Amino acid sequence: MIIPPSSPPGIWCTSANTKDASIVHFFAAGALEAQGNLLEAQTEMEVLLKEDPKSGSAPQFRTILEQIKQEQTRPPEAKLELLQTTVTMNASPSADDAARYAQTVMQQLKQRQQIAEAEAEPEATCAQCGSLVASNYGPGPGRFASDLGVPVLRVAADEVGIFFAVTNHGKPVTNLTTSDITIRDDNRPPEKIRSFRNEAQLPLRLGLIIDTSESVTDRFAFEQAAAAKFLQTVVTGKDDLAFVVGVNNSVLLVQDLTADQTLTARAVGELAPGGATALWDAVAFAAGKLTQRREEQPVARVLVVLSDGKDNSSSISLKQAIAACLRGEVMVYTVSTRDLVDESESALIGDQALATLSELTGGTTFVPGSVRKLAGSLADIQQVIRSRYLISYKPAGFHRDGRYRPIELTAQRDGHEFKVYARKGYYAAKVESIDH
Repeated sequence: MIIPPSSPPGIWCTSANTKDASIVHFFAAGALEAQGNLLEAQTEMEVLLKEDPKSGSAPQFRTILEQIKQEQTRPPEAKLELLQTTVTMNASPSADDAARYAQTVMQQLKQRQQIAEAEAEPEATCAQCGSLVASNYGPGPGRFASDLGVPVLRVAADEVGIFFAVTNHGKPVTNLTTSDITIRDDNRPPEKIRSFRNEAQLPLRLGLIIDTSESVTDRFAFEQAAAAKFLQTVVTGKDDLAFVVGVNNSVLLVQDLTADQTLTARAVGELAPGGATALWDAVAFAAGKLTQRREEQPVARVLVVLSDGKDNSSSISLKQAIAACLRGEVMVYTVSTRDLVDESESALIGDQALATLSELTGGTTFVPGSVRKLAGSLADIQQVIRSRYLISYKPAGFHRDGRYRPIELTAQRDGHEFKVYARKGYYAAKVESIDH
């Protein structure tokens, strides 16, 4: 049976055995889904399950069917660009091979969809934000009341605090002044700049997330060595704390917040590769851990993620993971473990996902190109982390009406513009006063 390229599916195959004809439905479903025709893709998968309900791959096919159904509920502003894939198979694929191929295609589509959702324009107002509670440790938009288990003091003035880093040709710029910085909050300059300071000595709260899935097995020893060295060089202040998270099918906190470098190094050494990747679950978990810790002074909340970016096991989306970071003022720095010789579609999608995660949380992404260059990228992250700034200001025309307010922050000196890493905006949600 041949499904020609001129017919609706963008994936086609040649099959010599009619008893395996039902497998063609999954190829058609994947192609139809890629073209945005989700209803017909759903029909194809339902026909496949009807024709071969006792197949050993039936559970996998049902999972794919559910993914297609879920995609139909996604918002229209985050539609995925068409993905055309042409595959020629000279022999009929087995049911298991077909299921594995279908899962690969569907996973790529799912991850592209999540990237598109995360990069879509924010909603004008936040319907799910609830009320914010101003924090008791300095300027900032506050945290969600539902996230807090302890009472906090009310901050009288409406004030926004932005952590940001600046580089010039990849090197940190550490001597900026307010005259070098320009801010636009909701397309208007601030009413007043309240403070501006370099945060090189700010206590660090660092979460290190290490991808331990099966896909990183061949380079995992290098990752462990680089990660352990990174923690030894970055967690050096007397008030610095770090924790280590391993992630495959599940999220494992192998070392809680500590200043003891021996404990963090030991935790990294105890990790072993295997399984799938619930990366976005790990990011949300780590961001929540940093956000929910009560601090008596301003701290730098940072996540560093070592991964190939191939999430295939999370219960939440990339967009939800980013939201968890933004809520807690957590900046994410990602280091791709992909080797540059790997130019497969799934590898490139993984890099794009990591870049989206970093950019939208105010961090940056590094693509060393090989595991032997991994330590160099982690050293660059160390410099960026230790050269951050904090600027706080009173926005002009500010109202706590739940509306999204975009932020544009630029830095330049003598006509030369620098690269700035900062959050892109925030929701001006209503504040509730909760006092002791």
